[in-house]
Amino acid sequence: MVYCTAAQVMATVDTDMTAPEITELIEESDAYMDTILDTGSINVHVLRMISRVMTVIKIMLKDPSASSLGDYSMNRQYTLEKLNKELETMLTRVGGGMAFKYGYADLRWPTV
Repeated sequence: MVYCTAAQVMATVDTDMTAPEITELIEESDAYMDTILDTGSINVHVLRMISRVMTVIKIMLKDPSASSLGDYSMNRQYTLEKLNKELETMLTRVGGGMAFKYGYADLRWPTV
């Protein structure tokens, strides 16, 4: 199941990626969510938020020209760190446990 749309993601990040490319990333993010979370018991709005943040992180990592819109637009490293922390907080609250101790985007490697 797809939890967010390319339009919702494009409202969050400025990228040269096309809507079909973003939709493919959304499908990957949502498949991952279905694997790690009990999505049947989580509010659809929360699922949409998690899906959008996961997809924006993927876009930021894949598209060097991508930039976040809004609060986190200072620089790519800062943006990825903030998005990663936001996602980690969401996953910890809905999933709980040690499984979500580490963030989604591995920032130890040069990604920017």
